Amino acid sequence: MNTNKSLVVALYTFKEILKSKILLNVFFVGLGLMIVTYVATEFTYGVPERVAVDFGLGMLSLSSIAISLFLGVGLLSKEIESRTVYMIISRPIHRYSFIIGKILGLMGIQLVNLVVLSGMILSASYLLGGEVNSLLIWTVGFIFLESLLLLLVVSFVSLLANNVLTVLFSLVILLLGHSIKETQNSLFVQKNPLLNGLLEIYHFVLPAFYKLNLKDFVIYEKSLPLSYLGNSLIYGVVYSTALLFLIIAVFNRKNLD
Repeated sequence: MNTNKSLVVALYTFKEILKSKILLNVFFVGLGLMIVTYVATEFTYGVPERVAVDFGLGMLSLSSIAISLFLGVGLLSKEIESRTVYMIISRPIHRYSFIIGKILGLMGIQLVNLVVLSGMILSASYLLGGEVNSLLIWTVGFIFLESLLLLLVVSFVSLLANNVLTVLFSLVILLLGHSIKETQNSLFVQKNPLLNGLLEIYHFVLPAFYKLNLKDFVIYEKSLPLSYLGNSLIYGVVYSTALLFLIIAVFNRKNLD
């Protein structure tokens, strides 16, 4: 029963976001991808498919991040501020069903974005003589998982801060999550035990987004060890699940008056 209620909320959220014409952005990103693919074909010698895939994955990642960041920031706070959440939870629907439904609705938009742009990327790679290998598929899947993790981070922070601070904090967490490993490996950090210890704490508590970033590998590698892919997948799923439970716990205790 609660699953059905979450799906109803998800469908409503999906339709509401569609009304904002967000998919027009997907169209323009796809158009940009086609233009760059043409330029790569005309002016790039030897590896036009790599240019198309590199640019395409970058655009897919950026568009997914933008959707999670700028639509996710108002996913819960907008309902609270407009007081529509009162009408929803006054009905026989649990708060956790409401949250899960809202997140599923926005992830539906992410899925549409992923299917459209990744289809263009795979087609461009194939038409330019590139191989549609398994690592490319894994990369696309991990971009989707990264966008889910970022959405959960944004949703959690939005329960504790206003919209501006939510965007800033979430963006900082994203950037640090991608650069934490390289920062720890730097000579300056290794010579500073206190700073290295603080980064270790960060690494343990906050999301390590770099584990979900395969874009640096897909251009030059045919494959990665299955153990590496499996461990990264497990990390993303487990962290996202734990964060979802944390969001539900905070929202259940949040005073909506």
